[in-house]
Amino acid sequence: MKLPELPHPENAIAALFDDLPMLVFYWKDAKGCFIRCNRRFEEFHGLPPGGAMGLTDHDLHDPGIAEQYRAEDMEVMRTGAPTPNRTWMVPGAKGVLRWWISRKTPVRDRNGDICGVAGVMYEISGAAGVTEPFARIEPALKLIHADDPIPLATADLAAACNYSESQFNRVFRDIMGSSPRRYVLRHRLETAKDLLARTDLPLSHIAARTGFYDASDFGRRFREQEGLTPRKYRLKLRSMIRTGNG
Repeated sequence: MKLPELPHPENAIAALFDDLPMLVFYWKDAKGCFIRCNRRFEEFHGLPPGGAMGLTDHDLHDPGIAEQYRAEDMEVMRTGAPTPNRTWMVPGAKGVLRWWISRKTPVRDRNGDICGVAGVMYEISGAAGVTEPFARIEPALKLIHADDPIPLATADLAAACNYSESQFNRVFRDIMGSSPRRYVLRHRLETAKDLLARTDLPLSHIAARTGFYDASDFGRRFREQEGLTPRKYRLKLRSMIRTGNG
């Protein structure tokens, strides 16, 4: 597969990210193929230098995750608008899950037509070292993303950041584009989806490991957000893997 050559100015801009180890940078064409990424991206995915070129998200991730990334790419290309700061749970080459702040923007060719997307990501654990606004809510993010989930009231998260609850809600929404409660729920559901895909754990165990009250609470929340039960989600994903779809 012959990959397109980036015009000189764009190539120079992309090269700026090669020596920034705290950032993951990538550039995809309209079909979702990677045409440029930095070394941090390759290292995270266990690839040799240049090893990502020509691959797609489906070559690097499970179908469920890859489809979400592709859907977001298509939305960016359809609207022509950059995404707000978003969080993604991304499994690396060794299956280690890490949470990243992500932002994507459309890429245009010399005629002004959208021809792909470019994006940057950085780990939430290191967010304060990359950009100042995230330092304001980093204590709350660390509590939310802790390995052992605990009940998290908005007041507790606000106190960890030395804010009143109303101040914290406002600051958190401005930075993350979501209320704290919605963000916590999304984090727990995404973690649960990964466990459903990678393990055979009973639903009650997954509910406990992701901070839901019990299996019933987990199932209700999952169905409200995903449109199907956790069990059906697991069966659907495994059927896709067996048939090679996605």
